[in-house]
Amino acid sequence: MGSREIFALRRGGKAPEALELARTEYSDHSSDVWFLRAYGWVLYDVANKAVAAFESKSISAVTLARQLSPCLQEFAKFGDALRGDGTFSQMVRLATKVSKDLPDFLAFARWAGVDSFSEDDRTPFVNREGKTLDSLERRFMRAICREAVSLAGESHPANQLVGWGLGMLERALEGQPGDQWLNYYQSKLHLSRGEAELAVRRLAPVLRRQPRAAWTWALLGEILEGTRPSDALTCFGFATQLAREEVEVAKTRIRLARHLAACGRYAESAHQVWLALDYRERKGFRVPDELSRLLSSDWYRQAQGSSSGPNLPDQSGAARALLKELDQKSLTYTTGVIDHINLARSLSYVATSLQDGIALTHRQFPDVAALVPGTVVEVGRVESDGRALDWRISQLKEIAGLCEVRSGRLTRPLDRDFAFVGANGDRVFVPPPLARDFAPGEASEVRCVAIRRADHNGRVGWRAVSFFPDEPASAGLREAPSDAESLRHFHTAEP
Repeated sequence: MGSREIFALRRGGKAPEALELARTEYSDHSSDVWFLRAYGWVLYDVANKAVAAFESKSISAVTLARQLSPCLQEFAKFGDALRGDGTFSQMVRLATKVSKDLPDFLAFARWAGVDSFSEDDRTPFVNREGKTLDSLERRFMRAICREAVSLAGESHPANQLVGWGLGMLERALEGQPGDQWLNYYQSKLHLSRGEAELAVRRLAPVLRRQPRAAWTWALLGEILEGTRPSDALTCFGFATQLAREEVEVAKTRIRLARHLAACGRYAESAHQVWLALDYRERKGFRVPDELSRLLSSDWYRQAQGSSSGPNLPDQSGAARALLKELDQKSLTYTTGVIDHINLARSLSYVATSLQDGIALTHRQFPDVAALVPGTVVEVGRVESDGRALDWRISQLKEIAGLCEVRSGRLTRPLDRDFAFVGANGDRVFVPPPLARDFAPGEASEVRCVAIRRADHNGRVGWRAVSFFPDEPASAGLREAPSDAESLRHFHTAEP
């Protein structure tokens, strides 16, 4: 008896008989990879049946664990030989699907590890609707991190499984620092450790990416409720207004009711208490202790909560203001200079080094459109290479080696529409829109703002972007052209 007989029984729909045969014959075929595959697929059938029953609500989470955990433990006894195999991937996939409801998930995950996935398991895939989904490897790693963080506040620090899972979170963030779910889990971990400021910093980028998600605002409320209760109330209230289904904010609504009561807003609080209770009664869920305490309070009995109670005012404006405030605290500002304005694309380009820069769109930052080239600004971002989220005028007027005031003699060749300024041993290129105010063949002493940049070939040079008003070039400050295309002569023109 071997793999063929087991596969035959499996194809015939006789999974129990196939599993019994595999167990009986295992000792004689423990090094036969085909036998182990047959054994693994039969276990998969049993496990998959339990998961399907749980997803259809035919069995409870307790029953799921009682049926699935033994399958995973049995597979782990011989599964090392199947690492990288399809059987291994499918067992990991099943465990990942129900990881929230599987007490032994972290134990199985530690055995499986994160280094045995096939190339297909590491690759995102496209479903029938054309939507790109995360790879099995990424979903498995996130599940590990989520479960480790959820247990971190309850378990002893010496718990090896939790410690291993938190190590996986640290490793995952090193490889994917911008992953919103990993940052969300790290924020919850900081919260469980009482590190509110770090928790906010981790959550802020997630909030920017998911500003209409109830769960992000609910977590921010939890972080702030110990130090900023009024802002926490805003977060909880906004979360309940964003939620598409009550299950998203079942616990958050109780927190909201408690904060409203603490502020003396009893009528609003009573309505939230009624909604929380109504949801649990309709679903047949247990009433948590905190909700019971609210229900038994004197003020609730007097307020008489009902479905027609006063709704909370719209919290969106206060939430946006709070997010902007948190953004400013979590941003890192980079100093640069307005290099040029691209009217066609409605943006101003800020040069931050010889070759790097940041685009500020006029739609997102309308006031930037009024800044002339040569204006030194500071741009706020979360990541060093992330998108701009804020800007402000810098106290600096010059940036050494990048944006400087240059004085010297300007000369414009007789047969050219551009000019050069000889300044401190350097030549500053003057583009045609600025050079046209100077007569060809004549020399003038000038003072200008110049920017030092590298062109697409890597050649570095200075380019004038404006002249000072006391120069003969203009009665007022002569600005550089707004269209970047007019700078095409930079480095390429010959005198």
